[in-house]
Amino acid sequence: MAINSIANRALEIAREISELVFRENKILFPAVWALFSEGGWAAIDEMANDIGQLVDVGEKLWTPKTSPFMPYEIEVTITHEQIDKLPPEFKSMALTHGIQPDSYKIKRDEDIDLETEFLSVKEISSLFKSLPLEITYANIDDRVKFFSKSMFGRGFTRTKTIIGRRVEHCHPPRLETLIRKTVDEIKSGEASYREFWTRVEDRVIRVLIIGVKDDNGRYLGTVEIVEDLTDVINNVDEIKKKILVL
Repeated sequence: MAINSIANRALEIAREISELVFRENKILFPAVWALFSEGGWAAIDEMANDIGQLVDVGEKLWTPKTSPFMPYEIEVTITHEQIDKLPPEFKSMALTHGIQPDSYKIKRDEDIDLETEFLSVKEISSLFKSLPLEITYANIDDRVKFFSKSMFGRGFTRTKTIIGRRVEHCHPPRLETLIRKTVDEIKSGEASYREFWTRVEDRVIRVLIIGVKDDNGRYLGTVEIVEDLTDVINNVDEIKKKILVL
């Protein structure tokens, strides 16, 4: 019985793989080949360095003749020549229902161009408030330039009067020496971050102090992240039951 079960399962898997290969070879690859521009392939090639190569090409490197184009950077049009190159299933749908490229504009005039693209000031402010943690940033001169307030409201009390103050002076006097020492260790490269645990009334708080650097490794400042982990600490077994393999 076990042998028959294994054999049937193997046949089922083989059929699924065969169907997947057929769809890729006869539908997906021809459609992609017809619709993608060289700039699109250049973008895929560039991102492959981060997510892994789709195909093992050995030592052969492709040098595109154009710059990478992200989807939001191009005006998409689909020509009749491209439609003619589509697989029959795609072509039938295109001719029967029409293919309308996505014309949504992701970048707006008020957006700030970030390394991972675009957000408005309002979106940035609201995003920080939506995080279940609070952030305080001090620049290279150890002066506080920014702090966030979480909508969850579980952290340390801070007000706008800390803006412009030295980071150690934004903590209780008994902690000033510790904060100064921690920031100096991070600035010198002795540590990339430090972790502390404390209590605020009945809440268990984790504090991370992390060095902030630019793409060239140049120190810009430190960020203090305050996170309320009371529910995790007090309900470890319940949390473990919720763990899913994603």
